Amino acid sequence: MKGYTILLVEDDLMIGDLLQKILQREGYTVCWETNGKGILDFIHKIDLAIMDVMLPGEDGYQLSKKIKDLGLNIPIIFLSARTDMDSKLEGLAIGEDYMIKPFDPRELLLRIKKMLKTQYGTFTQIKHLSIDTEHNKVFNRSLNNEVPFTSIERKLFFYLFENRNRILTKEHFYEYLWQLEDRSQNIVNVHIKKLRAKIGDPTGEIIQNIYGEGYRLNTHIKNELKK
Repeated sequence: MKGYTILLVEDDLMIGDLLQKILQREGYTVCWETNGKGILDFIHKIDLAIMDVMLPGEDGYQLSKKIKDLGLNIPIIFLSARTDMDSKLEGLAIGEDYMIKPFDPRELLLRIKKMLKTQYGTFTQIKHLSIDTEHNKVFNRSLNNEVPFTSIERKLFFYLFENRNRILTKEHFYEYLWQLEDRSQNIVNVHIKKLRAKIGDPTGEIIQNIYGEGYRLNTHIKNELKK
């Protein structure tokens, strides 16, 4: 489950620390906040939110309503010690799931995986690209065809995709794709250039060059494909 970014809003430091470690061990990127201050500034980068109900300041329900009001279709799982039916119904009316504390983290992980699969399926959309993560194929919807990758281009693209929204240095690419004897000074740049040409990304909006650091595949880009 690499690549997904999860927002965890939990003011209990013991629970928050435990969940963060468990989620990171599963390959998720975790943004852990103890309250809702400032989360709307980066919420568009989040794939799923785990929200404690009782929080300092605005509670989880209020924060989640603000997220939904932005028009972002982000799945939300509420965590709460409240066991009464009214609280459950309110949570399920706002979000997608409701778990009562204490709970087994294994159950939470299973619910997360099922929710992500339901929400995003095996396909991910990035602008005009449709990415099939089950079969490692990429389709250009504006041309209505599959992108004709070579073997190394496919490995390079999906390495970027598995680490999407993270900066990968040239050393990362060298270690993953090229043995010492195969390395040349411009080998990464040359293959990135070819990759951009094939996916229709001439300006580097999808595969972005982060000057002096490396490359990053961006997923949170407005889809401009006309229907």
